[in-house]
Amino acid sequence: MNNRTHLMLLPAIATLLLLACKDKAPAANNNTDQAPATTVAAQDKAPQFGGTAKGDSLFFFLERTPCFGRCKAYRISVYRSGYAQYEGRLNVEKEGLHEGRIGADTLALLLNEAERIGFFDMKDSYDAEVTDLPSTIVKIYANGKGKRVLARVGTPPALKAYVEQVESLLLPVPWKPLPAKD
Repeated sequence: MNNRTHLMLLPAIATLLLLACKDKAPAANNNTDQAPATTVAAQDKAPQFGGTAKGDSLFFFLERTPCFGRCKAYRISVYRSGYAQYEGRLNVEKEGLHEGRIGADTLALLLNEAERIGFFDMKDSYDAEVTDLPSTIVKIYANGKGKRVLARVGTPPALKAYVEQVESLLLPVPWKPLPAKD
């Protein structure tokens, strides 16, 4: 056969192959690395901690601001992976920047309790023109939504109780000091 015959046969062979495979069902995937469909569906219903961006986005944030007295002032940031940072600022046992790990069960508890008290439906601010009172700031990013609440004056009792519960869960974490940045 010459080159011209080969060139004429190639399109015909390609067409036959396409037609032969067109009506066949795809072969079953025997790859054991894939999760069963029920597991994937269950994962879709699992809470999504953090923002929608890929990577280790912020899930939970708590800040207690200073006052003119001896109020504790600190910040805690918890990320979707469970990595957390604590920054002790004033009148706290641990000052400076620390890191720790928060378990998935605690992440779920933080979110479930927030949803139970209606955190995402609360006002953005409970405040008044008072300068000497500390503020509490809570931010939560989960399940495609985010909310920030500043609480200083007229804070709902449910939010106060939630912050106390959060402190009882997060302050005792074995925080490890991070070296000071130059």
